[in-house]
Amino acid sequence: MVLRVGSLAPSIKAESWLRGQPLTSFQPGTVYIIEFWATWCMPCMATMPHLVQLQEKYENSGLQVVGVAARERARTADEARTSLEAWLTENLPDVNYRIAFDYTGEMNKLWIEPSFSCGIPISFAVDRDGYIAFIGRPMQLDDILPKVLDGIWRTSNDGKYADTGFPCEKPLVVDLDGSLLLTDLLYESFLNVLPLGLHANLAALRALADGKAAVKHQLAQASELDYTTLPYSTCVMDLVQAAKARGRKVYLATAANEKHAKAVADHLGVFDGWFASDEKTNLSGPLKAEILSAVFGKTGFDYVGNGPSDFPVWEIADKAYGIDLSNSVKTRLVELKGNCVALDNRNVGRWAWFKALRVHQYVKNLLVFVPLLASHQFTLPNIITDVIAFLAFCACASAVYILNDLLDLRDDRAHSSKRARPFASGLLPLRTGLLVVPGLLLFSLMLATTISLKFVGVLVGYFLLTSAYSIYLKRRMLLDVIVLAMLYTTRIVAGGVAAEIQISQWLFIFSMFIFTSLALIKRYVELATRLDQRLSNRSGRDYRIGDLDIVAALVAAAGLNAVTIFALYIRSPDVQMLYRHPDTLWLICPILLYWIGRALMMAHRRLMDDDPIVFALSDPISAIAIASMVAVVIVAI
Repeated sequence: MVLRVGSLAPSIKAESWLRGQPLTSFQPGTVYIIEFWATWCMPCMATMPHLVQLQEKYENSGLQVVGVAARERARTADEARTSLEAWLTENLPDVNYRIAFDYTGEMNKLWIEPSFSCGIPISFAVDRDGYIAFIGRPMQLDDILPKVLDGIWRTSNDGKYADTGFPCEKPLVVDLDGSLLLTDLLYESFLNVLPLGLHANLAALRALADGKAAVKHQLAQASELDYTTLPYSTCVMDLVQAAKARGRKVYLATAANEKHAKAVADHLGVFDGWFASDEKTNLSGPLKAEILSAVFGKTGFDYVGNGPSDFPVWEIADKAYGIDLSNSVKTRLVELKGNCVALDNRNVGRWAWFKALRVHQYVKNLLVFVPLLASHQFTLPNIITDVIAFLAFCACASAVYILNDLLDLRDDRAHSSKRARPFASGLLPLRTGLLVVPGLLLFSLMLATTISLKFVGVLVGYFLLTSAYSIYLKRRMLLDVIVLAMLYTTRIVAGGVAAEIQISQWLFIFSMFIFTSLALIKRYVELATRLDQRLSNRSGRDYRIGDLDIVAALVAAAGLNAVTIFALYIRSPDVQMLYRHPDTLWLICPILLYWIGRALMMAHRRLMDDDPIVFALSDPISAIAIASMVAVVIVAI
């Protein structure tokens, strides 16, 4: 007997029923889906939630789903039944359709063998008259089932071709990391969990013993990502929307954890289903290819991927789409698939890295020259040493800036301007950033060792303090601005250590006050921006929009104290020894008062960038004020 579309459905001869009432015969007027599956079959597991959805969606239209476990691997029927019962209890506790168990092989002889089906999962649709309306892959049921319920499928042309392996429209399957997303959710989860503390990070480390899938699962469960602000690929989204407009089914298939896949699918609302890794299985490479082949058939779908791990899937796909491929991968894909399509998301150039390294912020590292200038010890060895110290701090600072950006992804993406940063926007890959950070640190330490071990100690201290700031301290009210002031002052201390120049207490105290004032202005600008945009208080920061006036008062107090310290310094014996015209330095006080006051006023008027140092570099009046103070010092010397 041959079983195909139009054949009378065979009888149900299951050994026992584990869920639902036994089905002894097909009732007229009811449509049935008979799905053959097994607990050892990964493609089967991927389709089972889909069956739950179909049963729920079409139950009132007269649909009954029947799952048949007829290929369990066990030595005895009792062992297979016990194992299957335990699996159902753990993985499908709320299953809403019948589950039949057969160890005798009778169901295989009645259904699988006559239909010449070569594997599982395999679905049979039985129409309201008791005839086979469809034999094929479970994911094809989305298109077919409404027509079967309406009684028009078995007699249609589509129905006639359904069991010959020629579906009318092939689905589009889209990879997630690096394809639909301009980022990688494994690294996103890792960076999100990293600041959570020792307990969360130790849990991820312990999961390493159980493999990559377990690590992904642990990090996914511990992380809290904002899926609405993730950087999505415009060209892939256009491809998906075009497919949906033509009536094609679109599925998400990713090695990312199932929590992420579901969240992304729910957010976008365009996918007809998804496949993802779970706690035990890493859905990547050959395994992804195996599952997609089992569900859709070889060359039964088009696939969008982005890297070497996608070659097993591209090989069995009908049409291959490659996103942001390297030249070597593109060449290999063209050889594999002549009809491949290459798409480009990123336009990475030197400017992306220029922004990521914060080259414009290197001006802050000029503070290492302050002890040299303040002590008037302009010797060639001192200048060379300070230049090396400057380069070491630039490399170290860039490493810290990148680390800070990596840890601040969620907040940056919610910010009106910071969302354009290279890592937050997906312009640069997170993995590359994680590799660049230790490289820059190593280069920085190599430079530092050419100066002295004491300077190495200061540089390491700076890195540890700024890392603590990035991970934790920046979330603590006022403590964050004090730490920022200490980081600026550390640069001055490092310059003194490098050139072996004693830092005066006046310079140290003045630095703490002036840099505290500048750090407070930065916080003032951030709060003012949120107030103007009617945003809520920023999560992860201990400031409130209502603190705006207090922050402004603290800016003024710290700035005025800095001027007071400078005035006291002018009357100190140190000045009398260093300057021939020390009284000339009094001219700096009104200039400094004006510059600090104006900076606060510009912030209040929303005319300042979120960083006062960056603002000073581009502001002509600030440039004049700084040049004037330098001129006064030169005259005083």
